[in-house]
Amino acid sequence: MISNKTISLYNTSTYLNKWMEIQNELSTKGFTWASLLENEEWNQYMSLDVLPFTKEEIEEIQSDTLKFSQLVQSTYRLVMKYPKYFSMLGLPINTWECAAEEWLYLFSYFCRYDIIHTKQGNKFIEINSDTPTGYLETSVANEALCKIANFASPNNLEKAIEQAWHMIIRDYNIKENETIFFTSLGWHDEDKQTVLFNQKNCPQSYTEYIEIEEIVVNEDGIYTTDGRKINFLYRLYPIEYFVDDTDENGKQVGLMLLDHVVNKKVKLINPMSAFVTQSKALLLVMWHILENEPHLYTKEEQEWVKKYVPRTYHTNVNFKDEKYVVKPLLGREGGGVSIIEQDGTIEEEDTTPEYYNQKKIYQEYIEMPEITVETWDEPYTGKLLIGSFLIGGEPSGVFLRVGGKITGNLSMFVGIGIEE
Repeated sequence: MISNKTISLYNTSTYLNKWMEIQNELSTKGFTWASLLENEEWNQYMSLDVLPFTKEEIEEIQSDTLKFSQLVQSTYRLVMKYPKYFSMLGLPINTWECAAEEWLYLFSYFCRYDIIHTKQGNKFIEINSDTPTGYLETSVANEALCKIANFASPNNLEKAIEQAWHMIIRDYNIKENETIFFTSLGWHDEDKQTVLFNQKNCPQSYTEYIEIEEIVVNEDGIYTTDGRKINFLYRLYPIEYFVDDTDENGKQVGLMLLDHVVNKKVKLINPMSAFVTQSKALLLVMWHILENEPHLYTKEEQEWVKKYVPRTYHTNVNFKDEKYVVKPLLGREGGGVSIIEQDGTIEEEDTTPEYYNQKKIYQEYIEMPEITVETWDEPYTGKLLIGSFLIGGEPSGVFLRVGGKITGNLSMFVGIGIEE
């Protein structure tokens, strides 16, 4: 059973000084959001605590991550084969055409699962397969925290990212003299630094970062501001955002870009399969298949659904007298999530309009374990959410956050170390 006791090395009088020292060191390596400004107040995001895991616990997460990934891959194939399952995903209609062509390789080269550890094992509650973040926390920041606490870090994202790019270069048939462009919102420091980290670990000879605001979308393709054509684009920018993107003249440049994807004038990395599997309704599809057409899964896959996936449906009728969670299909950072008590009252909810007004899934409530961490104010007790990276098809790192019952943007990052 995973411990609820973190290792904390600093008392209150020295904590903030040590935190500032580590934060300054990590900022030189690209991790610049150890604290976050919200409602005109600075909030601590990086904890200095390290939660010790045994090698066996890490290996269990890695093994479960591989099995669940096989289930996701199989479910993606079924979604692409049967239109009724594709339609269950609730993807914006304007994305259907570019998402309709099946990607024959790995569904996502850069993926992170959200996991809750329970007495019954690990439960996979969300699939962040399109634009996952948490890279620098899991790599450079976790390494620094473990070094101070004399733990070994279980994470190896840099090597995994390099291997993933070798796969991408092969699967996309990218030539040696081709430039791979990397993009994100230029003003969003976390996204930009995450993309630059990915770019740094890409072995292609020619790579270039371009702010997404600077990409020029023409009738015949997409270009840099100096007129160079972009054929391959790694994006930390959700596909659904393109649907509403317009330029200063009101031109629907986002839809034009998606049309270029359909016509193979540009190839996006991650592929469209990552967007398809990003929908939280993929878990709904898993349970629908299990309960209605189980023969579409192997016996092993049927057991994986039961073991790893909370019961998930398109209405709340299956949760009479039972606590459940309501989630938007394409929500992020806990936006639009509600927790409903057994008597139907709302225990907690996030009403961010862009997510709250989306179509929803209804999911069995899984209780997260509690841990207490030191902060620059006072000890904080919150709920532990485990992130498990699947990079290039391999489990590559564990990312811990502790926050409220809804894991939001201000949940704290906590280090993870291997306990000897």
